[in-house]
Amino acid sequence: MCDVSYSQDISAKTGLVALLGHPVSHSRSPQIQNAAFRERGLDLVYLAFDVLPDGLEAALRGLEAVGFRGANVTVPHKEAVLPFLDEVAPLVATVGAVNTLVYRDGTLRGHNTDVEGFLQALETGWRRPDEGDTCLVLGAGGAGRAVVAGLLAAGAGRVLLYNRTARRAEDLCSASVDWGEGGCETVAAAELSEALRQAKLVVNATSIGLKDGVKSYPLCADELTEEHVVMDLVYGSEPTPLLQEARKRGAITIDGREMLVRQAALAFELWTGISAPVEVMRRWMRA
Repeated sequence: MCDVSYSQDISAKTGLVALLGHPVSHSRSPQIQNAAFRERGLDLVYLAFDVLPDGLEAALRGLEAVGFRGANVTVPHKEAVLPFLDEVAPLVATVGAVNTLVYRDGTLRGHNTDVEGFLQALETGWRRPDEGDTCLVLGAGGAGRAVVAGLLAAGAGRVLLYNRTARRAEDLCSASVDWGEGGCETVAAAELSEALRQAKLVVNATSIGLKDGVKSYPLCADELTEEHVVMDLVYGSEPTPLLQEARKRGAITIDGREMLVRQAALAFELWTGISAPVEVMRRWMRA
């Protein structure tokens, strides 16, 4: 077994990076980012803050006031943060969601590393989609937007999108018309069984699965087969109920830990300007 223990010296000169979300107590980001900072010999520390929606603006201004280098933004703030930014990377303007912030020269800039992080994680267990692939995505929030953008940009022929609030799915599909050659279509709950039969890739981009049983998912896991690839962006110490059921049925499965590592590595590089120690980050993800 590898030794993943370490101590970290903190001084008055130590730079600061944050995670802003609600909740954040389950997050592995502090462990993997602090391990990465230490591996590269950087005097930085990463802290997690549980920020309620009505406290987001104050939190952002507070981080800026005390000199934070940057931050990650997670549920439920990935879209809500946009009005408080000074500028955004081109991908953010397309996707409409942010997961990484960089404070520099008095400017707060928003980035999205979820899109490329998702695609890199997908490649570890399968491949990037092509025009012959139909993909079923559950969830049209910030994570769902990144997934749809990644799939269409990579070349997926067809994306079927389900969201509990249908209007959000409709808005996302409408926004995605210029994101790739493929198309995005909404599906209702009653259409999920047929959508599952058509899809090769299934991605859960909702928060369901961290503490819920398999019956909480809108689709029926019994309908998964060995022909499916199933990716769940939710992560924990064990595979989610959806992935457990998918594995029983012979499907290829990819859990959210790999996406977390990949998007975290890209965020690390935005904050530091140097390459991320991906293997070290992955080891701490699994510790």
